[in-house]
Amino acid sequence: MDKMDRTGLWGRPRLLLLLLWVSGLRGQDEKQMCFLEGSNLTISCFYTRQYASSLKAWQRVRSRGPPETLVRTDTRNMDLNRAQAGRYLLEDDPTEVMFSVTVRELQRQDLGLYQCVIDLSPQTPVVLPPQIRLVPCEGVPPAPALPELRLLAIVLTCGFVLNKGLVFSVLFILLWKARASGEPDPGEQQSHPSRS
Repeated sequence: MDKMDRTGLWGRPRLLLLLLWVSGLRGQDEKQMCFLEGSNLTISCFYTRQYASSLKAWQRVRSRGPPETLVRTDTRNMDLNRAQAGRYLLEDDPTEVMFSVTVRELQRQDLGLYQCVIDLSPQTPVVLPPQIRLVPCEGVPPAPALPELRLLAIVLTCGFVLNKGLVFSVLFILLWKARASGEPDPGEQQSHPSRS
């Protein structure tokens, strides 16, 4: 009985260690990236030469159900393949054995887990590590929206023009007062020969 207890004790820690090791490997295949609403994000996905002529895709991984394909190439060129679907742009460069995905104007609902995929339909796709988890950037103020930037540019331009106008107005008033008080203008002072 004592021998069975020892086996049971040793068996459980080994199982726990195995589970921790597997979960650690899974965690290494996921990378967090933070983003600001309204900004663009580009992600690079690297693959091996054997997949150079395969179709590529960018997918969103849901907690339930199959991943949702957001953009997918439909050509197999050996120089450059491009695909666009809404805010998603996928550019595959087989000569560099990588493709990039650009997500434009990120929104709050874009939070979640994504993956780069070699689409081998009808076979099971190859998921390229790491999966990308989009999270909001903490402690960073949101970027101003485009209308706010335009307003800021107008205010700064008006301020610059008004400041210039104010400086010229002050100089004009000072020059006018100097002439009105009878002080000679520095430009009019010339040496006149005295008559004797």
